[in-house]
Amino acid sequence: MRVLHDFRFAIRTLFRGGSVAALVVLAFALGIGTTTAVFSIFNSVLLKPLPFPKPDELVLVFDTQPACSTCPASFPKYHDWRDHNDVFSAMTGSAPRQVTLTGQGEPERVAGVSATSTFLDVFQVQPRLGRWFTAGEDQPGAGHVAVLSYRFWIRRFSGAPNILAQRLMLDGEPYQVIGVMPEDFTHRNADLFVPLARKLDPATRGSHFLTVYARMKPGVTVERAATEMRAVGRTLAKEFGHNHGIDVKSYYEVVVGAVRGPLQILMGAVFLVLLIACANVANLLLAAGLARRRELAIRLALGAGQWDLARQLTAEAIVLALTGGAIGLLLAMWAIRSFLVLAANVLPRASTIAIDSRVVAFTAGVSLIVGIFCGLWPLLRLRTRELTSSVREGDTRTGSGAGGRFGNGLVVAEIAIAFSLLVGAGLLLKNLLLLERRDTGIRTERLVAFDLSPAGARYDDPAQVSAFYRELLERLRPVRGVQSVAATSHLPMYRFGSNGEMQREGGNPWAAGDSPLVEYNFIGGDYFKTMGIPLLQGRVFDARDGAKSAPVVVISRAMAQKFWPGEDPIGRRVAPAQSNNWFTVVGVVGDVRSFGLVAKSPYEFYQSIEQQPVSALTVVLRTENDDPGVTIKSARQIVTSMDPTLPITTVQTMEQVVSASVGQPRLMSALTALFGVLAGLLAMVGVYGVTSYNVRRQRREFGIRIALGAEPGAVQRVVVGRGLVVASIGIALGALGSLFLTRTLQVMLNDVQPTDSSVFATNAVLVLVVSMLACYLPARSAGRVDPMVVLRDN
Repeated sequence: MRVLHDFRFAIRTLFRGGSVAALVVLAFALGIGTTTAVFSIFNSVLLKPLPFPKPDELVLVFDTQPACSTCPASFPKYHDWRDHNDVFSAMTGSAPRQVTLTGQGEPERVAGVSATSTFLDVFQVQPRLGRWFTAGEDQPGAGHVAVLSYRFWIRRFSGAPNILAQRLMLDGEPYQVIGVMPEDFTHRNADLFVPLARKLDPATRGSHFLTVYARMKPGVTVERAATEMRAVGRTLAKEFGHNHGIDVKSYYEVVVGAVRGPLQILMGAVFLVLLIACANVANLLLAAGLARRRELAIRLALGAGQWDLARQLTAEAIVLALTGGAIGLLLAMWAIRSFLVLAANVLPRASTIAIDSRVVAFTAGVSLIVGIFCGLWPLLRLRTRELTSSVREGDTRTGSGAGGRFGNGLVVAEIAIAFSLLVGAGLLLKNLLLLERRDTGIRTERLVAFDLSPAGARYDDPAQVSAFYRELLERLRPVRGVQSVAATSHLPMYRFGSNGEMQREGGNPWAAGDSPLVEYNFIGGDYFKTMGIPLLQGRVFDARDGAKSAPVVVISRAMAQKFWPGEDPIGRRVAPAQSNNWFTVVGVVGDVRSFGLVAKSPYEFYQSIEQQPVSALTVVLRTENDDPGVTIKSARQIVTSMDPTLPITTVQTMEQVVSASVGQPRLMSALTALFGVLAGLLAMVGVYGVTSYNVRRQRREFGIRIALGAEPGAVQRVVVGRGLVVASIGIALGALGSLFLTRTLQVMLNDVQPTDSSVFATNAVLVLVVSMLACYLPARSAGRVDPMVVLRDN
């Protein structure tokens, strides 16, 4: 009953607490709200188990090469791996496949996946409706079947219950819908699944396209599976005479391993923000406790014990903390919605981020812990002897010097933590700015692209595909606002193409087993001119390079330097490893950061689509104005006039593509900067609060100074000077702490050193200036103290 009485009294105290209670609730709301928001991300991405039975048994199996440690497999290798292991109960492979859906309203380009029939044996999920395809349906020439994702079923077919009776026209071929996957199942962001239906051809052993997943047998560890498969890899390498191997990695680690470190850093940063908020609350409650010394002492005199006072103060703080936590939970919900807009395509498992029961329990637990701590702290600082003497002396005007020293100590800690966070944010922001200034190798301004994928019987003949793109590019060139036009098999920094090991005629300049991987690009039109890639040697493709001409290629500068160091590559020949399909080098062009701004430029090999027809291409237009909308409208009309069933998809500017390539660094920079600024604001509120409290406590001292002839400006300088001393100590301690923090950030920094002096100096000046501003208002109040009033009151 006493506890209930204390809580009722605490609630009444909250309503009459005025500005102090409001500040405490606000500090709790900001600290607990940001902590809750980040914990919900941390929980959903790292702590929640993957939505599969026994997810710890799931692994990925990779082909390892000298230039690639996590390559996909070829179809023959997949069969070898499946047939020569004793550690997996099931194995499957999948590859992305873009298909065009027609006959269901407007034509649509759909993200699909081709998978083997053993897919569900590995992931052990059952379709929501219907079934998965059988081994017989996963054969070349078998009838076409498709399984839809739940999301696609709802979006495109409104969840029609008769979906299993429908046929879809995919790439001009009819597919029978046989199933719909569960709502919580996603795989490679696919809208539908079709059988891989691939012929086992030993000649395709070097064609690596299949991502392989496996389920380990019960009791098998990832380490054991990796050891056995590496042994299998060595055996296969000897049998087939190549230098490839096999590796096994946990599926969970592959999905979230790259973001674990950044999320742990964010979680640590937000806990530091919470500590600063708690320090502010402790300062506010200590000041309030000093003001209530007489009240607390009277309670002691009337028979209350230390436990009674502790229970009362703790109940008041818990009510304040729970109120702040409830508001913080609402702030977290809003913050998560905003976060998902930024992180949907950057963070794995982003779609699962939400406020669930675990997050609510976490918020309640944090609120109780900080409430208990902040409630007990004033009582720990106010000893019984001090409370008793305050009644005896009747002095309620001044607080103890210990309270002032402790308040200053808390502010020092706040500034140190805030400075460390601001340094971390400054390093990440500077790194992002330098990344965005990196030379991409192309001119990104006024460059717009869209995807096309002609399919169906009309395009079965490669010559028809080449003729389609030739006509399309010719019809796009005279469009108003178009400067130049081209086509490519994959857009730099957006979609990866195919790659492989290559050899040069006359012997390679590298050791055996150290073959580089070369990226294949198939291009048409004025590609190099349109993209702004400079020609360094030789020539680009022209009318001489037709389907019946000798095969020629253009290579990147990096490839030229790797294959012919210090030599002229023009006229030399290259071929895929272990092949006699030779290509003559006719030109060398500049390097492009095709894998994004963070990665270095790869070795690249360009071939004309006239000599190597490709069905699915990205069309690129360089325009004369910044708004590509009118140009895209004209392009859409031209494509529709050529083929009404062919949709234009993925319209985007190159500037958007480049920006998206640094999405994760930008997200981490923004979040860290947000927490740093929030920590800095809370710390400055602490500086203001402690300085104001110290000024009120020392009004008599300032009155005497002024009475003895001190100028108000001198008094103000004393107050500001004391504040700057506190801030300077905090900055010094924060700089030491930053050296430890930046070690964890080092893996996220590319062009910035963790000890960058300009970042440290800039933040130190910023904190000092803001601290001076936070001290100014209390200092001005100290300079206006009336000595007559102060001395008369004493």
